Amino acid sequence: MAARKKLYQILENPLVQQVLLDILEDNIEGLDVLSTLIDLGEATDDEISRRLNMKLNTVRKILYKLYDARLVDYNREKEEDINWYTYTWKPTLDKLPWIVKKRAQEMLKKLKEQLAIEEKNMFFYCPRCEIKYIFDEAMDFGFRCPHCGGTLKEYDNSKDIELLKNQIRFIEEELKSSIFHMPSSSLTSKGRKRSRRRVKRTKS
Repeated sequence: MAARKKLYQILENPLVQQVLLDILEDNIEGLDVLSTLIDLGEATDDEISRRLNMKLNTVRKILYKLYDARLVDYNREKEEDINWYTYTWKPTLDKLPWIVKKRAQEMLKKLKEQLAIEEKNMFFYCPRCEIKYIFDEAMDFGFRCPHCGGTLKEYDNSKDIELLKNQIRFIEEELKSSIFHMPSSSLTSKGRKRSRRRVKRTKS
C-alpha cells in the first residue's frame, strides 16, 4: 500500500506527467491506463478497457508504448484447449524516477542547445508560412521565403528565448524533487491478488 501511494504521488509530479505524455505521444488517456494498472496490480487489456470504458484497441496501443518504455510488463499464458494466448499486464515502475530523470536530462540538453542558437543568431521569418530562418539561411534565400516567395521579415526572438529559459528552469527545479532520489525498492508494489479469467487473445 505504501509503495502504491508513493507511485501515485510520483504520477502527480508535473515533470513526470510531461515525460509520460511524451512517451504516450500526448495521449492523456494513457495516464488513466497506467493509474488503473497500478490500482489493480495486474490486469488484462480487456479488464482495463471495461474498467475505463475505453476502446480495447486504444488500451492495447497505450500498453505497448508503456512496454517499449519499460514501464509495464506482461505475462503470456497459452490456453491449450482453444490455442489462444492470455496477456496479463502489470506495472514495472521501480525505475520510473530514473527513466524520467534520464529523459528530462536529454530534454535539458536539447533546450540548452536551442537556447544557445537563439541567443547567438539573428532571425528572419515568413509572416505567411510562419517559418523562421537564421540570418545565413535568409541571406542564401535572398531574403525570400523558399516556400511562398514572400519577403522575409526580421524576427524578434526575445519571447522564444524567455520561453526556453522558463522551460529549462522548470526542469532543473523539478529534478531537485526528492522523488528522483529515492531508492527504487521503495516503489515496488505487489498489488492485489486476483483470480484469472480466460480471455481470448492472439491466435498461435
